[in-house]
Amino acid sequence: MNYKPHRLLKAIGYSLLIWTIGFVWGTVVFMTPALSEIGTIDHITKMPAITIPLLIIYLLLIPYLSKRYLKDAVNKVAEATILGILFLAINALLDLVMYLTIYDQNYYTYASIWTSYALLLILPPYIGKRMQK
Repeated sequence: MNYKPHRLLKAIGYSLLIWTIGFVWGTVVFMTPALSEIGTIDHITKMPAITIPLLIIYLLLIPYLSKRYLKDAVNKVAEATILGILFLAINALLDLVMYLTIYDQNYYTYASIWTSYALLLILPPYIGKRMQK
């Protein structure tokens, strides 16, 4: 199995796009007092105004980007698996840098971040399997 994506720069670009959308939406929420004052949902999310819309966007965006990326791939399942790992790695790394330096340390104690990471990892291979058939 080849572990290098067939279009590495495009995969990185899509990963950065996903993370940037989350970062921009988070910035909008933090700068809007009515949104930033929405209370925490214990053990689920610290900032529901950020995470709930982002999870919905992820459910639409990740399959769309995966389909675009995989349209000319030969082995769609293998490429999709690599794409999911790359989505997860880049987003987790950028989250780690951002939230451990600027935000607070308990960011990773909420289920919403782990759900978003699962979507980044699971949705591309699911799309790849559906496209391969």
